[in-house]
Amino acid sequence: MELKIHDQEIRLQKIWKSRKLFKLNQSLKTTAGKRVEVLYCGTENLDSGPDFKDAIIKLDGALLKGDIEVHLDARGWYAHQHHHDPAYNNVILHVISKKSKEEMFIEREDGVKVHQVYVNIADDSTGLQKTSQTGSEEKRESFSIVEDCPLSQTDEIKILTTIHVAGERRLQEKVAQLQEDLIHASWEQLIYKKIFEALGYSKNQIPFRKLSEVAPYEMVCSEMQWVSEEMALKKCAALLFGAAGLLPSQSKNSEIKLNAESLDYIAPLEYLWDQMSHRLEIKPMKPYEWQFFRLRPQNFPTRRLAGMAQLLLKFYKQGFLTGFEKIFSGNIRDYNRLASELESNLLIKAEGFWTQHYRLDESLDNRVERKDAGLIGKDKARDIIVNTVIPVIYLYSCETKDGFLKNSVRELFGRFPKLAENSITRGMRQQLGKPKQIKSSSHQQGLIYLHKLYCKPLRCSDCLGFTQETKSP
Repeated sequence: MELKIHDQEIRLQKIWKSRKLFKLNQSLKTTAGKRVEVLYCGTENLDSGPDFKDAIIKLDGALLKGDIEVHLDARGWYAHQHHHDPAYNNVILHVISKKSKEEMFIEREDGVKVHQVYVNIADDSTGLQKTSQTGSEEKRESFSIVEDCPLSQTDEIKILTTIHVAGERRLQEKVAQLQEDLIHASWEQLIYKKIFEALGYSKNQIPFRKLSEVAPYEMVCSEMQWVSEEMALKKCAALLFGAAGLLPSQSKNSEIKLNAESLDYIAPLEYLWDQMSHRLEIKPMKPYEWQFFRLRPQNFPTRRLAGMAQLLLKFYKQGFLTGFEKIFSGNIRDYNRLASELESNLLIKAEGFWTQHYRLDESLDNRVERKDAGLIGKDKARDIIVNTVIPVIYLYSCETKDGFLKNSVRELFGRFPKLAENSITRGMRQQLGKPKQIKSSSHQQGLIYLHKLYCKPLRCSDCLGFTQETKSP
């Protein structure tokens, strides 16, 4: 059965990082006839940017260090706009599985021409022909378990105590970072920025953070005042999509054709953006700054921006800080109800145009298959609560010396349900012998803290010291 394009690229990436390939193919050559010797295939990059970072190769004997990008053919490089993206200016080799006589090189944003090397994905010699994995499976493989983990060899009480304290320390680190950020931003801008970062996941976190500065909270909410809620939502969406550079008029694709349904939604946004952008002197972002490749359509930045516009409509009159603080004060000691109300205020259902679309440009659009696919779903709402709302309100309680609010936040943090598993929490549970008492998001935060601070840099002796210092929760 013929593989789909996405599966073929995953296979090609897997072949590239396989040592067998380079042992069996000593005569790798570029499409221009240059001999390629791979000394190090690079570190797999699961975030935005090139597929492999810091690779080391020899090109006709000349030593090169840089990044590797993988596509089926040269057209993929240009289709994904890498030739306009400075993030790809360190690419030293383009790996392809389809030979091209016309495209001997690909060109970077800085004008440098980069060689291409052909790899035959149909070659069974690598032993990878029958393996096909999804992107999520690839991420699971990226977690490296520490063999003979010292912490895993202690008793379960010690393990759980360490995880508990690690979760508390991760919360304190987030609060300290927020306190530093607050020096240069208002409370509202700080929350706005953090929610944007959460909506960006790993691939679009940087552009979402930039957007929060290009179209800051005070500017957007000021434009939403003194108009109907319907107009407030349209003005907000126009500002967010326009500042992001994602309106159809900002695309270089002149062949975009919009149907009547799309025009009804997009035309008012284009008109409002044209009015506001000149008056507010906004310098919009470039479309190529956003990553759509290897993202589930439900997570496209266009849908997240539509969700953020709806979220701002809920909070713009009172502000995020006051809104969240009221939810806490209105649910005294009822932590299940508190968690539920926070979640319901962050959930955004898809309505109108967004029940049928993933993006604004009709020619590239795929129809939404799941009618219940939200713009901000349950998993993302919970993620925002744990990583943004709880740390911010905790900091606010410290700044205002509100001990009751502080205790409420800490209690919610300890009780809040687990978030969706990721490669780190899944791998750490396996590494530590799958302790049974990991039942809350605070425990997951502890696993992440231990992994990043001790396991990843292999600071095993320091981790043991950390274990000995902890006390029972």
